[in-house]
Amino acid sequence: MEVLSVGEKIKRARIYKGYTLKDVCGEEISVSKLSCIENGKVEAECWILEYIAQKLEMDFEYLKQSVDEQININIKKILESMNKGSYNDDLQYNLDLAERYGYYDIGLEIMHMIFEHNLEKHKLKEAQRLIGRYYDLSNKASFKYRKNMYYMDVGKYFYKNKEYYQSINYFKNVTKNVTCNKSEDHNFILDAMYFEASAYLKIGKYEEAYQISLKLNELLNHIDESLKKANVYHMMAIIYLKLDKSQFKKYETKAYEMYGDDIENKAMAMYSFASVMFEADLRDMAQEYIKKAIDLYPRENDEKLVDFILKCTEELVNNKDMDFVSELSDEALNLSIKIDNVRFVEKAYYLKAKVLIEQNSLITAEMYMSLSLDALNKFGTKKQICERYMEMGKMYYDMKYTSDSIRYFSLAMAMQKKL
Repeated sequence: MEVLSVGEKIKRARIYKGYTLKDVCGEEISVSKLSCIENGKVEAECWILEYIAQKLEMDFEYLKQSVDEQININIKKILESMNKGSYNDDLQYNLDLAERYGYYDIGLEIMHMIFEHNLEKHKLKEAQRLIGRYYDLSNKASFKYRKNMYYMDVGKYFYKNKEYYQSINYFKNVTKNVTCNKSEDHNFILDAMYFEASAYLKIGKYEEAYQISLKLNELLNHIDESLKKANVYHMMAIIYLKLDKSQFKKYETKAYEMYGDDIENKAMAMYSFASVMFEADLRDMAQEYIKKAIDLYPRENDEKLVDFILKCTEELVNNKDMDFVSELSDEALNLSIKIDNVRFVEKAYYLKAKVLIEQNSLITAEMYMSLSLDALNKFGTKKQICERYMEMGKMYYDMKYTSDSIRYFSLAMAMQKKL
């Protein structure tokens, strides 16, 4: 895993064997030249490397490997092993090396992997800290789609952070770049337009989302990937739920056909349809879709399962649909504690508190809300913690605990000033 330049490899092996520069050089190489090779000032000719490899009993193939070759080998090994525990650390080490030696194209690819991994794991703070460095790399790299990669990833960051207007600007930049460069990369355009339309849906601009979806439908003729087609049909079904319910079933069916045996994505689609049904006041239908989604969702991966159950629980809580949410929130909490994921545990405590508030069990709700806040303080953003302080203040106000209510409202105001 450790990456060394040719000179560093020679120097390390020489010192390990207790040789001086003169011992290695003999009559074949000048001492000054070997010193320059070790310090990276000149490149060694092939015959010199063969000579040194023999003299120091080193593997010639390993010795002549350049830094960029070693980094690429490392990346391949990381992707093959996908060791989630050290994934980011291993990539970070290779990113630092790529930047130090000026391999900016490789660095950009590694940055994309690190950024994408952080978004997948909901590590938005870590992703945010990388944005400036990502921007610099996108300027230094010569890779054709360097700017599109940066715009797309940062757009996804803003989307995940619920800053939808910001995300739309970044996705538009991707579309603009690809169009201006007369690129035939339909995948890039489709991804950017898909997320742009999704962001419009999130902010309630359904007509704008609809107009983009029409262009997406045309692009599907150039796309072979079934999942991408399914996602577009899925989104169009949501749009028609809002604008023309008579067309909903048509695109729902198309989405399911494209998902095929992918029951995870089918269940996710059902959940998202339920969310829109609640907004359209189709409550019975929404509840039915959520029940179907939970029954369908695969049980093999506990982490994915609890994330999905939490999403469904939150949807029911937000829409004050309490028919079976209490049982669901208990399942989410038990699973979260089992897998020991602080983000899931925090969310499960919080949703359990919300359920209890609706059931007017305020004393028990206070306990769960406090546990949730303790967990949130370990990873939450200032904005999230500020919002939670406001909720705590409101809860204590409803409980007629005036001093506690004032304390949390004061904390919220103090944090709001920092924001």
